[in-house]
Amino acid sequence: MFDIKLFRAVEDFAALILPLSEKDLEREWIWKDHEEEGIRFACFVTLQELRHLAVELSALHTKPTPAQHILSQYHAAYMELQAAIFGLSEKDAGKVPAEGEWQVRRIYAHILSAEINFTIAVRYALEKHRAASWTTERASEEDEYRLTGMSETEFQARLEGSFEGMLAYHRGFHRTIIEEFGSITDSELNLPSAFWEETRFAIQHRLHRYEAHYAQHTIQIDKTLETIGNIPTESMRLIRKLYAALAEAEGMMIGVGKKESALAIATADSIIDRTNLISALLK
Repeated sequence: MFDIKLFRAVEDFAALILPLSEKDLEREWIWKDHEEEGIRFACFVTLQELRHLAVELSALHTKPTPAQHILSQYHAAYMELQAAIFGLSEKDAGKVPAEGEWQVRRIYAHILSAEINFTIAVRYALEKHRAASWTTERASEEDEYRLTGMSETEFQARLEGSFEGMLAYHRGFHRTIIEEFGSITDSELNLPSAFWEETRFAIQHRLHRYEAHYAQHTIQIDKTLETIGNIPTESMRLIRKLYAALAEAEGMMIGVGKKESALAIATADSIIDRTNLISALLK
């Protein structure tokens, strides 16, 4: 599905750009006929490459299924969240913005906890419907542990460990969700599911909840970061644009295997070359 080389190329480019001041971004860097924009322009060249990759991939694909389309929206929201906290230290993630307010680390733990529980609800509904044994009852604790492959102790350890550890676990879990739920059929999207509410919402609603929940708490994280003095710099704003473009390209890869990997690799190679050139220039 997603090309890891492309992801790492964008991540490494973002890490190079992150600490740069506006003055650094103005340092000379020439790309073809563009001589006056400086290093800043490298971000826009990279942005264009990622957007063009998305266009190329779209032209090669059959129309995505509704489930795959929803998952691409979910992935875009996930990447926006990752861009919002990109480069955030363990220390800053733990800073309490004000008495009674959640620090970024706690907000992220809540996001991950909710996502695991959303996934339990979808997995349980699909399992029961596919076995023709669905009832209005929600999953038992025993089923929850089985469907996550974690005990309560392991679940809490995920949420109470290091911030970096939580991010790493979430990265893998996120990809698992996309791979697993990308096969949900159109008819299955309309089937009911059980969660904490009395309303037995359709599976489609559960899938859309991933993105909506991200939106709610990414905004909360943005506000929290500003409160603790972590005001977004120009570099950080540029990184959010790059992650949005990467998310669109990766969204085009959902459900299509690796048949277009050559396009992604070519884009990754171009970004890697640019990162190396700018890194040498900065040194």
